[in-house]
Amino acid sequence: MRVLKDEWITAPDGVRICVDVYLPDGDGPFPALYAVAPYQKDLLYLPAVPAFRFIEIGPLDYWTGHGYAVVVGDQRGTGRSEGEFELFGPAEQRDLYDTIEWIASRRWSTGKVSMIGESAYSVNQWLAAAQRPPHLTCALVYNGFTNFYHDAVYHGGVYSMGFLSFWSTDHIRASATIGGTPPRPGGITADIIGMALDRPVVDDWWDQRAVKVEDIDVPVLNIAWWYNVGLHLRGQLDGYERLKGNDKRLVVLAGTDSQQRYYQPEFLDTYIRPWYDHWLKGVENGVMDGPPVRLQVGNAGSRLREESEWPPRRAVPATFYLSPEPAGAVHSLNDGSLTTTPPTRPPGRPTVYDYPNPAWTVGTTVITDGIPQPTRGILTFTTPPLERDTEVTGKITLVLYAESDQTDTDFHVKVSEQKAVPKLKQTLMRKVAKNVPPPSAMVTRGWLKASHRTHPPRPVEPGAVVRYEIEVWPTSHLFPKGSRIRLEIANGDSAVADGLFHHYYGHQAGRDLIHHDAGHPSHIILPVIP
Repeated sequence: MRVLKDEWITAPDGVRICVDVYLPDGDGPFPALYAVAPYQKDLLYLPAVPAFRFIEIGPLDYWTGHGYAVVVGDQRGTGRSEGEFELFGPAEQRDLYDTIEWIASRRWSTGKVSMIGESAYSVNQWLAAAQRPPHLTCALVYNGFTNFYHDAVYHGGVYSMGFLSFWSTDHIRASATIGGTPPRPGGITADIIGMALDRPVVDDWWDQRAVKVEDIDVPVLNIAWWYNVGLHLRGQLDGYERLKGNDKRLVVLAGTDSQQRYYQPEFLDTYIRPWYDHWLKGVENGVMDGPPVRLQVGNAGSRLREESEWPPRRAVPATFYLSPEPAGAVHSLNDGSLTTTPPTRPPGRPTVYDYPNPAWTVGTTVITDGIPQPTRGILTFTTPPLERDTEVTGKITLVLYAESDQTDTDFHVKVSEQKAVPKLKQTLMRKVAKNVPPPSAMVTRGWLKASHRTHPPRPVEPGAVVRYEIEVWPTSHLFPKGSRIRLEIANGDSAVADGLFHHYYGHQAGRDLIHHDAGHPSHIILPVIP
């Protein structure tokens, strides 16, 4: 492998963009793969492990060993590149076009160019494809959102504080300042968090950074992961639906190791390289054969199932109604039920939710005797143990009839699998540790700030019962026989239970009421595969 270090590309406005070029041994020319993000190309010596989550372009020697040139760049205003970083702004998008055309003009290039990399690298790939550079031959988007506002920073209008703080500090500001040798004192100069906090509502600034998917005219392979709720999953699936051409494919995988898998040769051989070989080298390897969608169903093994479209039209909408009747499922504020029978009761007996709860310890999680209790301080509605295996695959909507004594409130929604536990094991668990909650797994989540039920946002009238349609992010999950489907509702979340994707709670104090009577049948609609 040969390396051309610190090559410079001059943009039309005079700003210089810095890239490194990795070439296979031999004379060439070679098809090229371009990777660019605000993560400093000079840090690529670090291992691809969770501690360095921004190392995510794949193994360079693998790609040069298979006859590809790899170009790795620093985004405008980051690393060695000049200019100002503006969070995927218009100037950075124009740089993508110019760099792709620069790559195609090199003597070592065949003129056929695509892009690689996960997360921010793939966000840039979406943005580049929408610019329609003539020599971008195909795209392979691996975990990349399409709408910075809705998919990453403001979920339903609720500020995703955990993600933006982590991403801006650990990935960009700190790594630029103390990782390696920064090109300027203090690393990047952009106040990333301030830029987002100053714009809590969608405006032209956010629209400029949203991918114009309908403008993309190259073949696109989308590879997404079900676990990526709160960042890339929604955009990947929405982007696939909005692509207009027929040369598009979708693969969605189960598991939680997308970064490390992207560095495993057998994974690259199976899922990644065939796409590039076909479109950049003209190899007839069957990547365009068969149905366009392949899914791994969560909790159902590693087999990929083929589908003719996303979301699957064969999924049957199953309605589960919220009920105040005790489910006997979990310690929560109400232990309510989910039932397939519509409510017939007259108005009255709404489920009341006062906040903040004095028992909350970390966010909405209650910690008792050192044991986290994620549901003890929130509302839950749970089905009886399922009588048969139940697969939920597709889009999910929660219809909630709610009342607040405030002019605004937040809804945090979670769908979890409460796992089946044999009675003997339950008895032993109670004897050993009474405070251990029943085992469960988060399947998917959704969010809505009440004022954002309309656009532009509009305050809530205190005391009025309002119908909310809350988008719950799509999923594909098998709930085994004997397990339960659990719906969790709160006005906040927790770094303990929700990790990186916890949200800003703010100064909320008040009372919300969830109505579930005949006139206000709150319910969740799940797409069930027959």
